[in-house]
Amino acid sequence: MVIRKEKLDFLKLEDIDSTSKGIVIMPIAAFLQAKANQNTLHLRSFYTLLFIKSGELSMVADQSVQIIAAHDIISINSNCVCSFQAGSSVEGYSVLFTESFFMERQNTAVRKSFHFLRSRCKHAFVLSKEDMISCLHIVSLMETAYNSVKLSAHGVLSRYLIMLLQILGRQIVVDHVVVKQEDDDDKIRSFESLVDSHYAQQRYPSFYAEQLNISINYLNRICRKKRSTSCGTIIRGRILLEAERLLYHTFKTVKEIAFELGFENVPYFSTFFKANKGMSPEEFRKNC
Repeated sequence: MVIRKEKLDFLKLEDIDSTSKGIVIMPIAAFLQAKANQNTLHLRSFYTLLFIKSGELSMVADQSVQIIAAHDIISINSNCVCSFQAGSSVEGYSVLFTESFFMERQNTAVRKSFHFLRSRCKHAFVLSKEDMISCLHIVSLMETAYNSVKLSAHGVLSRYLIMLLQILGRQIVVDHVVVKQEDDDDKIRSFESLVDSHYAQQRYPSFYAEQLNISINYLNRICRKKRSTSCGTIIRGRILLEAERLLYHTFKTVKEIAFELGFENVPYFSTFFKANKGMSPEEFRKNC
């Protein structure tokens, strides 16, 4: 069942906990009851790690519905439209944090453990029993530290978060070839971050290459190496993703969506959408 809204709201960490300073740790049940969170679609300004101990949780992420069950761990990045609804009685933890909370405290070497979170909108982990026990123990310690009034709690939380990400990062294939690989990783992430910020206004690779102070050819080589596609395709894919989200999740007209995404007119938008999706915007919405 599609749940549509007038617009996609933006959820900040402060909406979950007004005392937040970049990180929130709370039981799943409390997370579901936080402001406008349960069964309501939002864009989010923070990263989410969900650890399910028992029961199950229904998650809508963009156009897909996923059931998260006992012993599942899910990561969701900030570029994902999602909502949650408890199924059977669910127990577990939610760890919510901003990129700045993590990045401001770590050096470049440690930040590599954060990279997998940005590679996809969501990621499911299959951990060994030992790693699952370790994760739940760390999150339990994080909850205790989070509820502490000590000024040093945030430093402790940062260290625990590193431990969590390192355990989860073991599930991602990492190539340790040469230092140049890390440079390319940084460039592709910077490019994708720029696309997230400017896709509605800037369609051409030249803008992004200039912002990154590299040539278009070099940007294309990095994109093909790290994402197996061209930079132009990544830009078009981001525009298409937002078009699908607005058609699927909102009541906005095709005309309103076209102008919101920077198209000069509806026919231009419809041609773009059909060329990339194989159907018109109206057909896509009808089939939702």
